[in-house]
Amino acid sequence: MWLHILKKDLKLHWPYVAAVLALKVAAVWMIQKMGIFAEPPQWLLLHAFIDLAFAVVAGFAIIVVVQSDPVVSNNDDWLIRPIRRSDLALDKIAFAALVTLLPTFVFDLGVGLMHGLDALPAIGASAYTALVIFIGVGLPALAVGTITASWPQAAGIVFAVVLAWIGGFIVTNGEMADLGNWPVQLALLAILVIAGALILGLQYGRRNTATSRGVFAVATICAMAVIFTPRIAGYLIQRVNGNVATTSPIRLSFDDQSKADVIGKAQQFMGSVIYVPLKVAVDPNRIVTINNVILSIASDDGKPLFLDTISLASGHPLRQVSNVLGGIFDGASNGHKSNYQAVNLPSDVFAKFKNTPGRLSLIYLLSSYAPAATIKATLPFGVPQKVAGFGVCETRLNPVNDQVVDLYCFPATNSSKCIAATVLDPAGASIGAPQTRCSTTSTQWGLNTAALTGPGQLVVELPAANGAGIRPLALTTYKVASHFTQTVVLPRVRLTDLTGSAGS
Repeated sequence: MWLHILKKDLKLHWPYVAAVLALKVAAVWMIQKMGIFAEPPQWLLLHAFIDLAFAVVAGFAIIVVVQSDPVVSNNDDWLIRPIRRSDLALDKIAFAALVTLLPTFVFDLGVGLMHGLDALPAIGASAYTALVIFIGVGLPALAVGTITASWPQAAGIVFAVVLAWIGGFIVTNGEMADLGNWPVQLALLAILVIAGALILGLQYGRRNTATSRGVFAVATICAMAVIFTPRIAGYLIQRVNGNVATTSPIRLSFDDQSKADVIGKAQQFMGSVIYVPLKVAVDPNRIVTINNVILSIASDDGKPLFLDTISLASGHPLRQVSNVLGGIFDGASNGHKSNYQAVNLPSDVFAKFKNTPGRLSLIYLLSSYAPAATIKATLPFGVPQKVAGFGVCETRLNPVNDQVVDLYCFPATNSSKCIAATVLDPAGASIGAPQTRCSTTSTQWGLNTAALTGPGQLVVELPAANGAGIRPLALTTYKVASHFTQTVVLPRVRLTDLTGSAGS
């Protein structure tokens, strides 16, 4: 019976299904058109817009189909026809899967295979992304459809959820959790699955709309609480459940002796920015990434003046940190004379305490990566090649600077987050120091889903080899070794002593 109802829904609402498929085809076409070097860059924004449109249209289609046999109304013939409610529920769930899970899996798998990625990892990554889309788009749309009788009612609920998100964003100053962190992902997916199952069971089993709406409200509040939990929470949970370092592969300390010189050489940012000079000693066989920094300012008598978690996200002006090496420390950091931490403080905090002597500390939440495997490969310009552990890679001369070679890859679905690349001479000896880089998006449960849903990614920049080709490379992948913290405590200081004017 449920198949008969599904055929009826598809026949009546095929334009929505066609629109969903058309958007997915457009997204795949754009990925292929942009190619491995992600050009033209402005298409990245259009690609993101199409992905958003796919989610919106799919959600709209599901709500419309569910409301074609509304559960909350007492005036519909399905109540008196010999139709089992379980069949009706199964039909709506199947339709939601047809417009979310199935096209995502098929088209993402197609992209991975067209990139030349191995079939089994591509299947795993495609299945994961499809399941996430079904849970993140399909289940909420099913829930909204079953607790409303008309599109205006559904639109009102969606609008209320959007307002709640905006309110959370304003209240927390945009400090959202890292959605790439598996504890955060697991919490959100669990909330959506549990709430969706409860609402569908209540509505199609007992038609208890008031309770179902209450479940939806509670689930929304819980999801918002997870989303706007400070980024530090996911890291700490992951640290407790992951590998905790017994010995630190890095030592960070305040570089008081060269303070003025370092601040004078630091990139000068606009606004209320302080510059903390650092001495760095890192194990040359490790890469260390900064996840978050907790800034604490206290008066001479120990009274807390300011405490906050500072975001590492670029373009986040109120609470932003950066250093001369970005968010990564490696062997090249040792003895570097311009290591520093730039902290963009809220203007009111800086104005209030800038001349107050006190103690400042930075608590770093760090992750360590150890070498996993090294591969030697030669990549002539313009010739895509599969490189084990990296994906399908290609090199080119940088269009702005012909003394630099760009290495781009469609990453393998299980590729490493951090890599190092070294140019080799004809005899196989290293030329210069290794160039390291860690991707800004972490893998999901060991799968790099960006390999399927995004264009090529810049892996690293290397010195050009005579401007005509590229010499052999030694490419090293890294795996997570441990999570740990490191604290840098400054002696008695004023905030103005750490500004650009102090360096001059």
